[in-house]
Amino acid sequence: MTTEPRTVTVHTLDHGPLELRCPDWCTGEHEQDVHRADISHVGPDQPLQLPTRTGPVTNLITALEIRPFASDAFLRTVFVNVEIGADWHPTGLAGLEAMADALAEQAEQLRDRARRLAVLLTGGEQR
Repeated sequence: MTTEPRTVTVHTLDHGPLELRCPDWCTGEHEQDVHRADISHVGPDQPLQLPTRTGPVTNLITALEIRPFASDAFLRTVFVNVEIGADWHPTGLAGLEAMADALAEQAEQLRDRARRLAVLLTGGEQR
């Protein structure tokens, strides 16, 4: 089953109304009354969570994005926007791989702390 391409009209401050074709992953929600360079297609948020005693806590949010009229060529191709804290970081493939490597290293640090806690809880070392 094929679907018709989805289009949206965005009212810009500098180029009037523009009709755009949305990528299939785009949520279809677009800010109005923006400059053309600020138009973006954004996919749904994909939160990454950690379990805690009080329930899951989001530590990262990712979303696909493209800004077809941006002056920065990087932003004119699809990228993943990563929210860390309250800041968004447009990230490409190499950047995502580097983040994944850092998270894997941090996971190993957490495992080391868990092993240390296990020793302390079993009456081992008392420091």
